[in-house]
Amino acid sequence: MLKYLPEVFIVVNVLIIGDENAKSLPMVLKSKYLSRLYTNFEYPNLIDIKFNTFKELARKCKALKIDIVLVEDKKLILQGIVDVLRKNFVNCIGVSAKWTNLVLSRKFAGEILQKYDIDVPEKFLYPKEFPLMVKADGFSKTAGSMEEVIQIRQEIFNYSPEIAKTVFLEKYIDGEKYNLTSLYDGMTLITLPAEGLAQDKTEEYNKKLHLMLKDENADFIGYINSSVIFSDNRLFNIGFNFEFPELNTDVLFVLHAMIYQKLDEIDLLFSKNI
Repeated sequence: MLKYLPEVFIVVNVLIIGDENAKSLPMVLKSKYLSRLYTNFEYPNLIDIKFNTFKELARKCKALKIDIVLVEDKKLILQGIVDVLRKNFVNCIGVSAKWTNLVLSRKFAGEILQKYDIDVPEKFLYPKEFPLMVKADGFSKTAGSMEEVIQIRQEIFNYSPEIAKTVFLEKYIDGEKYNLTSLYDGMTLITLPAEGLAQDKTEEYNKKLHLMLKDENADFIGYINSSVIFSDNRLFNIGFNFEFPELNTDVLFVLHAMIYQKLDEIDLLFSKNI
């Protein structure tokens, strides 16, 4: 049973920061809780909002009485758009600039995951076995021989000498791959189940990820997708992304609950008809 039920006639004004391919766009458009939808890009029958600074955007959000800003533009997230909007008391869904390092920095992600006992593949200074993974910030490729390791390293260097400085070798994990979507409202973390993955493993992962965000004072309301591999009865994290997730319920119902820190009062498994 759902404990969290918004007002019967609640409707919200929403701003999507992204482009015409924003994954949230079709889901927001079909929400029964939508009053008016704004974008920062041109789209048929929608009003696009122009801004030069994030503070200017915050002022416009308040003037237009926008209830939820949904940020999918990764470049603007890196520039701190979520941080500025939240500082100016605008309800914003998206990760803060610091936490984009889960995707951008393998070193940051690896160290913080190990700190909270979340399994990650073993890292090598030198090749110990094949196949193995050659990784760098924003890059991952399998190598089956030393020659391939050298070739991949060279490819990365040719692309970016700076990124090449982050290259490392990682143990190849053979197992079932899953994508876990976690929703975070600043207090509660819910990791949605993945078909084929045991519920207890999902709950264990959720508990560790939640502890990490709480202990590190994660200052955002949003979503995180974890790429994981299940092997030897362990769940290994092999990366993150911040792509907007597919939800089986009215997306604005969920986002509204997140903004008002009510995730602990909804059951996303049984809310498909909300």
